Amino acid sequence: MFTVYVASEEGLRKRVVGAVKNIPGAILNGSSIELRQALEECAAENPGVLLIDDTLLTQNVGLYEQIAGISYPVILIASPTDAGAARRALSIKAKDFISSDTWEQDLGAILSRTATHLEGEVHRDGRVIVVFSSKGGVGKTTLSVNLGIALAKASRQPVAILDLDIQFGDVAPMVGDAPLVTLYDLIKGKKHVDQEMVKRALKRVANNVYILAAPNNPEEADDIRADHVIQILQLLREIHGYVIVDTAPGYTDINVAAFDFSDTILTVCTPDVITLRTVGQALQVFYDGFHYSHDKVRIVLNRSGSKTGVETVDIAQVLESPVSYQLPSDGAYPVRAANEGAPLINQFPDSLLSRSIQHMAGDLVQETEGRQRSASKQPLKISFLTRFKRKPQ
Repeated sequence: MFTVYVASEEGLRKRVVGAVKNIPGAILNGSSIELRQALEECAAENPGVLLIDDTLLTQNVGLYEQIAGISYPVILIASPTDAGAARRALSIKAKDFISSDTWEQDLGAILSRTATHLEGEVHRDGRVIVVFSSKGGVGKTTLSVNLGIALAKASRQPVAILDLDIQFGDVAPMVGDAPLVTLYDLIKGKKHVDQEMVKRALKRVANNVYILAAPNNPEEADDIRADHVIQILQLLREIHGYVIVDTAPGYTDINVAAFDFSDTILTVCTPDVITLRTVGQALQVFYDGFHYSHDKVRIVLNRSGSKTGVETVDIAQVLESPVSYQLPSDGAYPVRAANEGAPLINQFPDSLLSRSIQHMAGDLVQETEGRQRSASKQPLKISFLTRFKRKPQ
């Protein structure tokens, strides 16, 4: 994991910020259209890498010496046909160069290779999957718990379930557990959390499945901050193949931190007009406000097949996004399992909903393993001066 600060003129800044938010392991540290302001903010908290738009650099010749003296890596985004950009890159001691013609394709690989990682080295981290809905009562926690168990079975890797509904979380009751340690106990009075502390706070609830429960009392939620969430998510993903994050409705700092950090956001909706309206608003926030890619946000239709008069094809048209997964209505089984404090997938493994969640888990595992195999192929290292000399395709 690494942090990124973006200094660029406004048009490019918005696009780069959106791209950074979709790079696994990258956390946006801030952005500015003023290079001097960017350097002041970076001085307060060194980022893992500073991205500078060459347009700003040409307007601030007096800052070259200051930039050359900073301790964190700097990457310049500039035209490959501008010979002056190469001289400017050398003047500020840039660690790398990204062509303004191909930055969208190259950004992720160059940042991962150049940035200073928070833990000092690159880890092959687990996949972080946030389960969210802008409306309550749509089956979000049921999906979080049972998907976590299904992923552990399908992948044979450890899975953590983090309950970020920090006022009224139900993950622990749904698995029939009353943990002695909660998220609040883990962070109470601490500035930093380490790996051993997280391991001690986790409660095993099934084979290879562990939970970190929400606080027991709603008032304890006030002490949990977004930076706590980032620390804990990073530590969880280092020792688990998958991290499932159950969230509350809304766009609190806690939720937004989890959204930004995650690899995938499963947005749950049900086939009714009110829920579709709120989910449509959520998608607009994700795409236009947070600049997430459509691949990062997946729509999950719960209670599919219910006789509400709203068909799946209508839902895709209304939301202007495809429905990635459909989960059938399964009668009384989910309620019975919850009342008994047992995960549905263990209590009624052959029910329609259990089988659908198992199928979803299989798809996610296959997709994740394919990405990891691709990521294991190391790109050729090419100096930024060499890229200046290459003609754009």
